[in-house]
Parts: sequence; structure tokens; C-alpha cells
Amino acid sequence: MLLRVLALSAALVAGVAAPATASTRTVTIDGAVTTPASYTASQLDALGGPSGVDVTELVAAAAPVLPPGKNTALRVTLTVTGSAHRSVTFALAELDPAFGNHPAVLTTRHGIDLVVPGDRDRSRFVADVRQVRVAVSAAAPAGRAVRITTARRSVTLPPALLAHLPARTVTASFGSGTGQQTHSETGPSLALVLLVAGVVPRADTAVVAVGDDGYGAAVTLAEERTGGRPLLLSTAEDGVPLALPRLVPLGDVKGGRYVSGVVALDVR
Repeated sequence: MLLRVLALSAALVAGVAAPATASTRTVTIDGAVTTPASYTASQLDALGGPSGVDVTELVAAAAPVLPPGKNTALRVTLTVTGSAHRSVTFALAELDPAFGNHPAVLTTRHGIDLVVPGDRDRSRFVADVRQVRVAVSAAAPAGRAVRITTARRSVTLPPALLAHLPARTVTASFGSGTGQQTHSETGPSLALVLLVAGVVPRADTAVVAVGDDGYGAAVTLAEERTGGRPLLLSTAEDGVPLALPRLVPLGDVKGGRYVSGVVALDVR
């Protein structure tokens, strides 16, 4: 310990910054939050258990800045970036035990790394994490068709077109305020809808679906590709055609992200 202190003092006297080590590197939680924070590996060790620190706990502590409305925390996305500028984006609700229940954790065995234990592969693994940046969508309803908006363009798809796209039927079961619900949902995949709108559906693409009542929720295409849980825009429920599609994030334990009457898809 004394030798380490002497070495650091010598570096400071010489005007040379001491190199960062795995124990001194930090991860910063920032973006659309009230209380940004930084954590060292030792601080994360104190917060977490043997398997690591749940990312949702760090984001909750930073207090995302939410717009008014019902369940607007479901609009939160977060981008985790490592030292090599590799980044992955999540919908916060996918990781939340109350909704998607598909956790991501920061481990400290070899620096600070992001691990998603329930994924089918390691494509969302990030080594040497430096930042978790929080974003919150304020997308609003737009008309009675489905408007897909990106940073560069906007495309509107009529519900009748969606009903004629190649579809699949799934059984969706989730908890609600009235108890457990189970429905048959039929419709195209969210990735296919984006492709039809001219948006390349990359695994890291985040989408906030907004209903005609202003209710919104975020998902990422990696939830299906890597997490193994399909994302549909249902055009028929229990065999009955829907006037407007419904976002179906299959596998959620609660139905908060089942957005009905979808009229906007905010692609981030």
C-alpha cells in the first residue's frame, strides 16, 4: 500500500497522470436524470451481491426525468457504453423485475462489465463500461394511422396495410390490475413493420410505441433477437380484428408495455 502511495505521489510531482486501473475506473449514470452519479468498482461491490449490481437500481437512484402521464417510466431507454465505444441500448422496462424481468447487471471481476444473464448469446455484453446514458421519449399521438418517426424521416402506414403483412399468432399471458390475462394475438413482427417503413431493423434499435390515448412504452429489437422474446404489432386479438394495432412484448410478467391503439412508433 505504501509503495502504491509513493508511486502515485511521484507521478503527480512529475506532472504525469497516474494510469487508470480496474479498481479506479468509474461508470457514470447521466443523461435525462435528476441526480447523475459515478461509481467505482468497489462502490458497486458494496451495492451489489456476488452476481453484480442490477442496472435498474442505478438508474432508479439517478431519478430519470419523466414527462407527466401514466407509467411514463416505461418510456425510458438507456445506452451502456464501454471504453472501446461499443454500446448497447435497452428499454428500462425490459430489465425491470415488475415488467420484462430480464435483468442486466454490472459485474466487477475484471473491471466493470455489463452482463445480461438471460440472453441467448453474448451480443449485449459490454466490457469496461464507462457510461450509462438515460433517455426519455416524449413522443405523442399522431392521427389515426401508424406514424413511424426517425431522426431523419417520418412514414405513415395505414392499419389496413399492417393487417395484410405476413403474421404469426402467439399466446400472450400477463398480469394486470384485474388479474392474470391470456389472449391470442395475431400480427406482423415489429421488425417487419419497421422494414416496410424503410427503417433498417437493427438489433440495437429502440422503439417507443404510443397509443391514441398518449400512453407509451419502449422496447428494443434485441429483446427478440437476443433475448428470445417476440415483439409483435397485433392486428387481431382473440380472433377479432383491431381498429388500431397493439404492441405485444411477449414474455413480460405485467401488461404495462402492451400498448393498445398504437398510432406512433418513435424509433431511437
